[in-house]
Amino acid sequence: MRNEANTFLKNELRSLAIKTRARLKLTQKEMSVMLVMNESSYSKIETGKVMCGTLTAMILVSRQEYPDVFLQDLWDKLKEKSKGGTISK
Repeated sequence: MRNEANTFLKNELRSLAIKTRARLKLTQKEMSVMLVMNESSYSKIETGKVMCGTLTAMILVSRQEYPDVFLQDLWDKLKEKSKGGTISK
């Protein structure tokens, strides 16, 4: 179950990164600078090759207009998953 939760989190953060970059109208290079990482590493997050690290996730969430809404939604989905339900997209 933990592996499933990690895969879920990877996908949620990937989606958040893509949406955030679009909302801020940034290039991948500009987004990587904002997230304090190199461009190729950021690209790997967007393509789903890797999961972002803790620092990147924290910066990404902090750049949301309503970070509490994202975190609450994430928490609700993970709680549902732990009850044996399925995580919705």
